[in-house]
Amino acid sequence: MPNSTRSVVEEYFRLLGSGDLERATELLSEPIDWFTPGDTDLIPWMGSRSSHEQVREFFRQAGENMEPEKFQVHRIVVEGELAIALGHFQYKVNATGKSFASDFALELRVTDGLIDRYRMHEDSHAISLAFLT
Repeated sequence: MPNSTRSVVEEYFRLLGSGDLERATELLSEPIDWFTPGDTDLIPWMGSRSSHEQVREFFRQAGENMEPEKFQVHRIVVEGELAIALGHFQYKVNATGKSFASDFALELRVTDGLIDRYRMHEDSHAISLAFLT
């Protein structure tokens, strides 16, 4: 298993991109300090997570409710155990047919070869608007 911050983060994105959620989840510590901002009344999978099962549920719900149109990581900046992935995504909301796009900065911390902190910084307002009918 990779253990440098950069190699863990790059492998995490590679596994997610290939659809291998189970192996990607194995790169997360348990518990994990996971947070994605958003209106949890409107988008219930947003918010805090701490276990592998909760993270799998996050991806399951997101996958059932949205269709990915674009996801690009432009750059990964690493300093010690901290990595910041900069990129852009676009998704279509199944229930409304609306698409939304956002640049993002994903803050990841790697300790002992596992990601133990996940903080997504994105345009949560644009995401919420796409879910409104």
